[in-house]
Amino acid sequence: MLLNTRRRMLGLLAAAIGTSRLVPLVPRALAAKTPECFALQAFGDWKGTATNKQAGARIGQVTFSDHDACDLRAEIQVAASYDAKLVIFGDPDGTPLPKDFLVKPDNRIIAKNEDGTTAIDEPLCGVCTDIRDDKVSIVLPLATGALFRSAKSVEMAVKLGNAEQCSFTLNCEDLRKALDWAVQRKDELAKSFDEKKCTPPAKGCFLTTACCEVLGLSDDCFELRTLRRYRDRVLIAMPGGHAALAAYYLVAPSILERLPQQERAARLLSVYMRFILPSAVAARLGLNRLAYSLYARMMDELSRSDEALPAGR
Repeated sequence: MLLNTRRRMLGLLAAAIGTSRLVPLVPRALAAKTPECFALQAFGDWKGTATNKQAGARIGQVTFSDHDACDLRAEIQVAASYDAKLVIFGDPDGTPLPKDFLVKPDNRIIAKNEDGTTAIDEPLCGVCTDIRDDKVSIVLPLATGALFRSAKSVEMAVKLGNAEQCSFTLNCEDLRKALDWAVQRKDELAKSFDEKKCTPPAKGCFLTTACCEVLGLSDDCFELRTLRRYRDRVLIAMPGGHAALAAYYLVAPSILERLPQQERAARLLSVYMRFILPSAVAARLGLNRLAYSLYARMMDELSRSDEALPAGR
């Protein structure tokens, strides 16, 4: 089956050669704001993120205690200053957030101390930004930062009226490790940026790796070998190549984490067939412009369908 899929992709690749055009690796508006050095490392559920300009940590998809009873998706972002925000999306099927989500007084954000007492119980949208039909960013109260700095863990909940709370627990010890790492890496990346020595993360190719894993391909498969070689020998030497790579490493993990679990395999298989394999074949044949264009189209499509933002913004 995989062999036949690859053969079919060769036909699609041939058709694409005549219509290819060079487009940015990520949407222009996002790439224009992207620093040129980026690093990412996991600490439990948290991922430390660092650029040459900022440091933070994030969980791309919060795990609710009772997932079946909670028709929301959420991610949490914490800056090095411990300022934090909770980004809430509609349910995994794409249903918009309720119209009264932002203003209904019964909707609350709750956080508890380690002894179970309530430390925070405030209107859910006391300070909200980036408000859309299917997404809202909730700036967490300053008291949340104090909990993150000292507690081993914090239980938080989004309460929607009389409905059962969407509760989740955050490991604060891992958060602090992630932030300490990110702050240190920020200084190192700033030096690398000044010396023009930025390099991509060694274990990058997030989307490509995920697609190949769905197909049961090894970490040394044709697609991964070829695209890593293209990244390290071709793309990084292109004008703007460092910035393009930094943009990719900034948004790709968020795109991957936000894919609804029940759709993940099917979506990744589609991405593989339409973009990953054709791009790898193009790179192998030396069609570098086409390889770039195909991968850029993939990033543009995925970014538009589920916009990704870095931690700490």
